[in-house]
Amino acid sequence: MKLTRPTRSLAAAATLSLFAALTLAGCSSAEVPDDADGDVELVIWTFLSREGTSPREVVLNDLITQFEDDHPGVTVSVEAQPFEELESKFITASQRGDAPDLIWARDTFLYLLDDAGSLLDLEDQLSEEFKTEALPDMFDVFTDKAVFDDRRVALPLWPTPAQTIFYRSDVLQAAGYEAPPLNWDDMLDALGPLTSGNQFGLGLPTNDTGVTPFLMLLNGFEDEVFDQKTGRFDLLGDESVQVAETLRTLGASGDVPADAISSTGQDVQDQFASGRFAMAMAFGPRFSAYQESAAGYDPSTLRVSAWPSFDSDNPSALLGPYWNVGISAETEHPEEATALLESLYTVDASAQWAEVAGQVPDRRSVLSDPFFETDQGKVIVDFVEIIDADGARVLPQKLEDVTQLANVLNGVTQRLLGTDEDVKKILSDAKAELGW
Repeated sequence: MKLTRPTRSLAAAATLSLFAALTLAGCSSAEVPDDADGDVELVIWTFLSREGTSPREVVLNDLITQFEDDHPGVTVSVEAQPFEELESKFITASQRGDAPDLIWARDTFLYLLDDAGSLLDLEDQLSEEFKTEALPDMFDVFTDKAVFDDRRVALPLWPTPAQTIFYRSDVLQAAGYEAPPLNWDDMLDALGPLTSGNQFGLGLPTNDTGVTPFLMLLNGFEDEVFDQKTGRFDLLGDESVQVAETLRTLGASGDVPADAISSTGQDVQDQFASGRFAMAMAFGPRFSAYQESAAGYDPSTLRVSAWPSFDSDNPSALLGPYWNVGISAETEHPEEATALLESLYTVDASAQWAEVAGQVPDRRSVLSDPFFETDQGKVIVDFVEIIDADGARVLPQKLEDVTQLANVLNGVTQRLLGTDEDVKKILSDAKAELGW
């Protein structure tokens, strides 16, 4: 089955004339003061290193180098931080008065940074050119989440669906499927033929911090299951029970291996490389890493799919966590910081993120480039189709302590896969642990 979305409509909508016009404005349009005298240093906190050799680090360094060349009065320092500590360290640094100028933060932590008053309102900082040309060219589902009470506190970067399904097209085709079914009843039927010998139908990480299969499945309902004010959902409701029973079925059938109860995302990636899985829950930006590590299968057969739904044949995708970039409310150089921020989102920058680092471009107009007709580019278009599907949703703005929630739900998933305990007892225990 193919995703029910127009494959090339996005690229067609972004006309070549728009692409050409925006390319002429390839550099940042925010102005740096004329009196920048070489003493201005901007500090970025991110999980990447400017000296790193990964594709994303290479692009980041190139973009910063270009920015410094275009703004000789400004230097940029990148201070790599452990990704799981970025937001908490930033709030602490803001309270001490020694925060960096720019911060990378996950979408699920933006409300905490906003509540702490640690981010500038970008509506007051972004150039008119950026607001009229760049913002409308980006993906609304991501940009809207960073707006709190009319205050835009950040811009999303690499709008890739975080946790999606990677699959081997050769294995699915041998079983009679062009792609993973987009309804859970059909998916459960398909997994049987995909599980044989040392190969399992689906690999699930259930031991990763901040990521859980439970939420990926929970998004597969047409009706909104999350309370948008609190971020909570009914752990004992019909939807949660159906998710739990589906996970129980996956474990009981043997389509998900028993050792999934201790698997991390890296474990699943390593095992997928050896040919152990036909499909796997995987972090979207790792697509190229999956291809590069392939040892037990032909990497050219690797494809990406949305998740199935429970009450329709529409694709489902939970878009998050994903990265955003904001400016510290304490920065002493707001104009320079804004110019640097905008330089990460030009058409040229988006093209580099896509062509070098394999990321979904932030700017839709880039999709009209011939690169997206190549094999590498078509994979990115597949990700774009998932993002633009009706079933694609971001997590609520105020999802309290997503790390704790994911850890608790991973415990639920492990018990569902590895025991025969009563489903409602497992869910009740989780509700009590969360204090819901």
